Amino acid sequence: MNLQDKRILVTGSSRGIGRAIAEEAARCGATVVVHGPEDNEELQGAFAAISSLNPTAIKVSAELSEPDAIAHLFQQIEANLGGIDALVNNAATQNGSPILELATDDWDRIMAVNLRAPFLCAQHAARDMVARGAGGTIVNISSVHAYDPRRDYAHYSTSKGGLEQLTRCLALELGEYGIRANSIV
Repeated sequence: MNLQDKRILVTGSSRGIGRAIAEEAARCGATVVVHGPEDNEELQGAFAAISSLNPTAIKVSAELSEPDAIAHLFQQIEANLGGIDALVNNAATQNGSPILELATDDWDRIMAVNLRAPFLCAQHAARDMVARGAGGTIVNISSVHAYDPRRDYAHYSTSKGGLEQLTRCLALELGEYGIRANSIV
């Protein structure tokens, strides 16, 4: 896979699946925006590993449950890279709680990080991609639980089901601008 000269934001790339995606993209030549919710040892370690694969990587921390932090994330990307060619919405959170005990704050946090943040990141990225006229790619990392709900995770399953539908809407509306939108379950 040749990603030479591509600029890619991978949300939640300080660990897990996101870090693996970011490392592979860097190996393939991409300039990767390494992201985590805070600038801590985990993010710094991921950045060190990814920038050793491609020294053009940059590191940006942003709490994705906050719309203003997402706007700031994209301002930093614009200032440092001039935009992105691809967005991988990977960041997500979950916690278990039976429906009868599920706190509104827990529901709201899951929806903010797992559904609203991918929407806002996609919107920021797509606006820039459309303005540049170069097309682009948006990939949403979903979950089997979008289709196969699990007990005590109604809020997580619902957020991932919503992410699947958001992906379809992005593809429907952004395709005419040369922007592909896909999800990976």
